[in-house]
Amino acid sequence: MDPQRLVFLMDDHEKWLSDKNSGSRADLTFSDLSGFNFSSSNLRLAKMVGANLEGCDLYNADLQDLDGFGASFIRADLTDSDFSRADLRGTKFYRAMLHGTKLVNADLRRGVLLNNAGETVKIITSDLSQAELEDADLQNIKLTGGCLAGASLKNADCRGALLGGCDFEGANLSGVNFERANLRGARLVGADLTGANLQGADLSEANLQQSNFSGANMAGAHLAGANLDSAIGITLEGTEESPEEIKSRIRIEIQATLKAHRLWVRSNGTKGERCSLQNADLTDMDFSNGILDGANLRGADLSRSNLAGARLIMADLSGTTFFKANLENARLDGANLRGAALIMANLTSASFVPLTLMNDEGQPTGRAWAANLSMATLDGARLINAKCNGANMVGASLQGADLYNTNFSAARMTDVKLDGANVDTAVFPKGGPG
Repeated sequence: MDPQRLVFLMDDHEKWLSDKNSGSRADLTFSDLSGFNFSSSNLRLAKMVGANLEGCDLYNADLQDLDGFGASFIRADLTDSDFSRADLRGTKFYRAMLHGTKLVNADLRRGVLLNNAGETVKIITSDLSQAELEDADLQNIKLTGGCLAGASLKNADCRGALLGGCDFEGANLSGVNFERANLRGARLVGADLTGANLQGADLSEANLQQSNFSGANMAGAHLAGANLDSAIGITLEGTEESPEEIKSRIRIEIQATLKAHRLWVRSNGTKGERCSLQNADLTDMDFSNGILDGANLRGADLSRSNLAGARLIMADLSGTTFFKANLENARLDGANLRGAALIMANLTSASFVPLTLMNDEGQPTGRAWAANLSMATLDGARLINAKCNGANMVGASLQGADLYNTNFSAARMTDVKLDGANVDTAVFPKGGPG
């Protein structure tokens, strides 16, 4: 890209950030920006899908809420930059410098590329191999299935991170805070975890061969089915379970959680306990016709799960994965699905309408709570006859989705992607989407 053109776009972006009625959002989709200096730049909310930023200087740059799906930051300097809440699915950070970088709530999971018919063309994995992430803030990051082989995360903060199935072979993880992190099925062969905090972390079925846990805090860590051959500083102490036993135990635990949650809902919170399965692996589970109103499923993986007819009113589903899940006739009124991945999900006749708020006497207050689908990915999903009227759809992706007879009346649809979607008889807000 021409440097003068880039300067103009960034100036226009700054104006847009200050006043949405002036300037315009920077769209650098698939642009070749390799080698440019973006240090201390404000690129918050910019579009950089598939952009080439190899070798760029992005020191101290503001990249919050960036749309960077499939972008390349190979060997870039991202020291002290801020990628909070950014969409970085399928992004490449090979040998990038991320010292002190903030990736709080960023999404670096595998990205699914679809064609105009909504069919999967390619699945791309986020690559942080040999990246330098020392002292980085990775709280609640979503990096399921990512590659961090040979990376250095010394003293990084990974509390609550979704790292299931990640490849950490030979990585420096000394002093990392993995408290409550999901590392289920991760590959940590030869990794250095000396002094790491793994309190409450899920290492079930992980490959920990030849890894070093000397001085690590393992209180409450789950190690069922983990491979500990030649691992240093850790023992199973008779807790090993087969994969079948693990699944059976999880199902029993979830049923107990749902029973307590139903009581919590029916008693308006005076009895039972709110369901909290944040960051949990709930793949292939059956929640059909379940009552999950107000539940905390933030960041959970519900891929291929059956939620047909389930009630998820006012539930926190932000960052949750529903890949190929069945949500037919599900009620998600007032639910928070910001950044959720509903790729190829069945949402036929699902409801995302605003929830009328009541006072203590059960009388309408005149206020309503809209469902939040901002920045959600619904590529290839089926929303036939779905009710999305009044929903917040800002920045959502509906590429290749079947929107036959879907109701989007009064919905907020700024920057919604509809490439290849079937919009036959769909109802859009006055003025159309966008």
